[in-house]
Amino acid sequence: MGIYRKKSGVRSETVSGEEPRSGVVHRLKGADRREDILNHASRLFLTYGIAGTSTRMIANAVGISQPSLYAHFATKEALTNALSARAFSVLEDLISKIRTADIPAAARLEAMIRGYIGFALEQGAAYRIAFMLEGPMHEDEAYNPDILPGMQAFAGFRDGLALLQDEGHLREGSADHIAQSLWASMHGLCALLLARPDFPWGDIQAMIDFHVEIILAAYQNKG
Repeated sequence: MGIYRKKSGVRSETVSGEEPRSGVVHRLKGADRREDILNHASRLFLTYGIAGTSTRMIANAVGISQPSLYAHFATKEALTNALSARAFSVLEDLISKIRTADIPAAARLEAMIRGYIGFALEQGAAYRIAFMLEGPMHEDEAYNPDILPGMQAFAGFRDGLALLQDEGHLREGSADHIAQSLWASMHGLCALLLARPDFPWGDIQAMIDFHVEIILAAYQNKG
């Protein structure tokens, strides 16, 4: 599983948003153009923040006009929602692969934890957009379309933990509560590392290993 590398996943995604590109980018169409816009917007958001990134900056980075950008994403909010959904989709796929991997059941929990941390820190921009920014308020949160991909990713994570419970490898308790608590434990570490990359963390890999060890001690069945 991928895990955090100190010099990648955060700083390496920085690019300039002021210089338009030329050449093959102008021949992209449809889904390819949409993905190109998302990739450039992700890098710019990580560098300048969402509030500090304009649609003009994104259009310039892609090498298209603002009206062309709006043909794919009517607003910056629509663009950030698409990035969030894409990140959650990747996470859901990762969790699914771990759940069905040919590895001992007892090792599955550690694989999910390390997979989550690796995803978050190697996909820093997408993770921050999906997990660390406030979204628009909805009158009925149950029907908020922006959170559905995230709910699907969480459901896969919870189901994987419930299976570990059934197999006797995870502590007793509500599967929902365990999944939410464990997710919060993983997210806390990832959010701190992403939000404060210049803090003197020391040996980040050693800290991740220790954090995983603590989580396993808290959630694994001790019987």
